[in-house]
Amino acid sequence: MAWTLHLLVGITVCALSGLQLACAAPQKDADSAITTLVQDVSSRSGNDSNVPDKCKHLNYCNIKPKDYPQETFNKMFHGKITEPIFQPRSVMADDRQEDYEDQDDCEATILFERLYQVKSNEGKWHTVVQAPDENYLQMVRIETCVAPGSSCFKEFENGHDVICHQQYNKWEFMVQDDTSESKTKRLIVDLPVCCSCRYKAAA
Repeated sequence: MAWTLHLLVGITVCALSGLQLACAAPQKDADSAITTLVQDVSSRSGNDSNVPDKCKHLNYCNIKPKDYPQETFNKMFHGKITEPIFQPRSVMADDRQEDYEDQDDCEATILFERLYQVKSNEGKWHTVVQAPDENYLQMVRIETCVAPGSSCFKEFENGHDVICHQQYNKWEFMVQDDTSESKTKRLIVDLPVCCSCRYKAAA
């Protein structure tokens, strides 16, 4: 068995704290200015107000929001696709994809459903285009570790830390454009695709 040493790169999350407005304008104008500023900051930092609570700790969501523009997307694809098309497109970031039947000794949860929202690497949520009545679906197989960092294949440790590691891959989705609800754009998102057993030298 060949082992590969992988370095895990952490993601630094920056939090915006404290907004102050210093001016001598009337209170009504000040309130309006604050509202505009907060809305702008919220938009740029990834507003998750319409994201279900179950998805807010993830970067994808398979729960359809109440305000999902289904009619808009159905009209967009009406009569254009005769056979079902299953998107998104896989952007291979790592060509060492494993056989799903292989055993990694790591407990995982597998999901294969439509995604309605995905979060970009910049932290902003985007609406994924779904038009099931018009043969356009965006589904992806997602596999997440139940206990990332837990031990696996202990019999092979031999002086190394053998742990369950969450592996990601890049997927390209069609999402709703920010400038118009009737326009779309492509967005590449990192999604969890495999929970594998990896080793690293013991500290």
